[in-house]
Amino acid sequence: MLFLEQYIKIFPKAFTLKTVSTIMKVAANLNYEKARVGNNSLNENIRKVHNYSLTPRNKSLTEVHWCNFLSRKFFDYMNQYLIETKIYENYTLKEITQVDMLKYEETFHYKYHVDDGVNTKRALSCILFLNNDYEGGELSFKNTFDDQELKLKAQPGLLVIWPSNFLFPHTVKPITKGIRYSVVGWAL
Repeated sequence: MLFLEQYIKIFPKAFTLKTVSTIMKVAANLNYEKARVGNNSLNENIRKVHNYSLTPRNKSLTEVHWCNFLSRKFFDYMNQYLIETKIYENYTLKEITQVDMLKYEETFHYKYHVDDGVNTKRALSCILFLNNDYEGGELSFKNTFDDQELKLKAQPGLLVIWPSNFLFPHTVKPITKGIRYSVVGWAL
């Protein structure tokens, strides 16, 4: 488990509860779409979640603001992550490539996967938890060396960062009650 714990960093109060509460209001009112998997197909056996991509080129200035705000915060924390872990020696982050709001309803899940791939180049991944008033939906990482799991307990404002590569398969267990909201981001 030491390998996972060494490179999966948890920032428990990365965002204040006031900020998280404001983001939650935005997240609760978005027009989500069904999320696709890596090959751009809908496969709810693998991934069943609603997704909304925040972009800096949006008609809504509110969404542009949150995209820029979250991108900046993620970028700063990811740079701190690089300094603390020294995982990518002399690596300089280029940009946050994507910021998505996710909404997991009852039975929604995402099977084990990694975030980097042939068509989606990513160096670091992060998840910001917005709420914890639901059941199930645990974020869990699998140690590829011995199949042990590292399960993380959601807390509003908690930010988790890890390398996007094949050594860090992770899952979101099925929601059994309530709705789970989070924001995910990736960097190169």
